[in-house]
Amino acid sequence: MESGDVTGKLFEESDACLAPMAGFSDAPFRLLCGECGADFTFTEMVSADGLVRNDRGTKGMLRRMPGEGIVGAQLFGSDPDTVAEAASIVEGMDFHFIDLNFGCPVRKVVRKNGGAAVMRDLDLMGRICRAVTGRCGVPVTAKIRSGWSAKEENFIDAGKVLEDSGIAAVTLHPRYRTQLFSGEAEWGHIALLRRALSVPVIANGDVRTPDDHRDIVSITGCRNVMVGRGALGRPWIFGEIKDRLAGREAVRKGMPVRIDILRRHVSMELEWNGDRRGVLMMRKHYRWYLRGIRGAREYRQRLCGAETITGVIEILNDLQEESEE
Repeated sequence: MESGDVTGKLFEESDACLAPMAGFSDAPFRLLCGECGADFTFTEMVSADGLVRNDRGTKGMLRRMPGEGIVGAQLFGSDPDTVAEAASIVEGMDFHFIDLNFGCPVRKVVRKNGGAAVMRDLDLMGRICRAVTGRCGVPVTAKIRSGWSAKEENFIDAGKVLEDSGIAAVTLHPRYRTQLFSGEAEWGHIALLRRALSVPVIANGDVRTPDDHRDIVSITGCRNVMVGRGALGRPWIFGEIKDRLAGREAVRKGMPVRIDILRRHVSMELEWNGDRRGVLMMRKHYRWYLRGIRGAREYRQRLCGAETITGVIEILNDLQEESEE
């Protein structure tokens, strides 16, 4: 699919997408989640400043693997002209859409007036969005939080600024910046925003199971749901969601199937990054794949200590044999 083929209907008619997650939403994981049923995915959050400066590491975060489906590039920054220039670069790389991050709570981002810091300056938010939508021909979306704090709750005002600036869809993670990722996501905020806007609202926050997907759709009235940490170590959640929506009973993934998917993930990571770097890159994923299994801590330690792909394969073979017993 060419970038020009994507319209706002993508965000109205999809059921589940993979969230942009720093350190996780790389090309292999995006491709794997797409194979498992994600309607579209996002890159990791990319610095507009770094992209405009032609920083090698920043540009590397925008690499894609053959076979990936619909992918949006997520940008953050605080200068409208710089973000617009970065968006133009991204559009030239044939991404299907551009997402603007106004929700990241991480200190190193907000101290540069990026991410959730923009929630405190809606005039700046509007200027960034208008600069990008006025320059790009692909759809532009945005992700926000409920506000900086409970005293500075302004997600509806922010949503209206985004809509008035030409944004095609808005994702709300209903926590305040001061909460980071603690507490529970307030899905009621998403319902309020959906009723306040005419553009599609994508629901996000604490969706870890197909039941959570059912519940957030019921409470918010949104069709499209963004899954983040719920997909880590469980990319098949997208297929389970699709099964439920189609009236099919989701078959619980036993350990042999889970290990097969983990092997697929390892294989793609090695193909993408080479053996040495691929082995290292997979280490952050093992704790998620091994959650809830007997001997998880021991296997995680062994996998994280493996220096070669041969060592990783041997450990996975041991895990599979034990699970079959």
